[in-house]
Amino acid sequence: METILTFILPLLSAPALALLLLFFAPDKVEKWLALILKWLAHFMRAAHKHYVKHDLQGRVNDFVASLKGKLPSLPSEKLRIEWIDPNTSRKAFIEGDHVVIRLRREDPEDQNFIHASYMFVSESLLRKPKRYLAPAQRDGIDLFVCTKLLEAERPSVLSFFLEQYLHPATEERKSRTAIYVDDFAILDKSGLFFQVFLQELEYLGDKVFGRRRDDLVIKEVDSFVEFLKPIAARRVGEESDLEFKGEYCRFALVIIGKPEKLLTSIEPYIGYIRKALLPANVETIYILARPENEAKIKSICSRFESTHECVRAVKYTKLFRYRYSEVTGLQYLAVLRRRGTPIIQASR
Repeated sequence: METILTFILPLLSAPALALLLLFFAPDKVEKWLALILKWLAHFMRAAHKHYVKHDLQGRVNDFVASLKGKLPSLPSEKLRIEWIDPNTSRKAFIEGDHVVIRLRREDPEDQNFIHASYMFVSESLLRKPKRYLAPAQRDGIDLFVCTKLLEAERPSVLSFFLEQYLHPATEERKSRTAIYVDDFAILDKSGLFFQVFLQELEYLGDKVFGRRRDDLVIKEVDSFVEFLKPIAARRVGEESDLEFKGEYCRFALVIIGKPEKLLTSIEPYIGYIRKALLPANVETIYILARPENEAKIKSICSRFESTHECVRAVKYTKLFRYRYSEVTGLQYLAVLRRRGTPIIQASR
């Protein structure tokens, strides 16, 4: 898309350019509009409330759009701000394709930004799987994702967010929420939080259990986190268990670390998936490799088209740990999802 726009933009008139940007990047356009309104607010008092509204909507919606590459199943609802009088409680709810958040116009701008961001994440993120999670698990996910949002879009308000949200939820010495937030930070450094953990929770949310045992689901999610932590902390070349055999989630990671293995043949990986993972009824296979091996990973995926659909292929930045150093670099990920996975499943 960026390559196409590079050739098209110089040929367009100003009105046509504005329409094109509004169509392809409405959230960025709203952020630019907010900057204009911020300047106008110095001369027109009425412009300030419009600046706050569009700055909030543009930044939050743009952040969510940026996460779509990591987690395409994120909700498509947009944030919409509505102003309420000082005596009305703040509220967030779904209305059509928007998450509507009602804020008090008289509250400080930074406070409104934080409240809106947190309410948006709490209301929209993982709505289906959250019905199966413990309160501490839900809170940990919301706090961690909201922190990432604020780091990206408004770092200046992080101290207020810590004071109002994060510290109260994690200050107890044995706080389960604090433990989850720490664990999620470990997963995120290695690119496993959004790309694997949240993805599997989304798949869990797509399932319906007749008489589900929520206590078992909660324990499985805990086991899921404990399974991923050693993988996130592993050094390049180290061996670790890469197959999760849960009652509600069954997935495996296939890590292709050494390019020379693929130079000879892709057949060892084909054989491993066919002989070890398919008979185990693995629902999702995450293939991790160096970006230069993209073509061969696609060849591996094509060999399983009849049973598993390649639902996503993406490159992202992660931390690689070596014996004496840590390096940030690109990771290539292909996600294979078993075809025909039933929505309604037997309760355990």
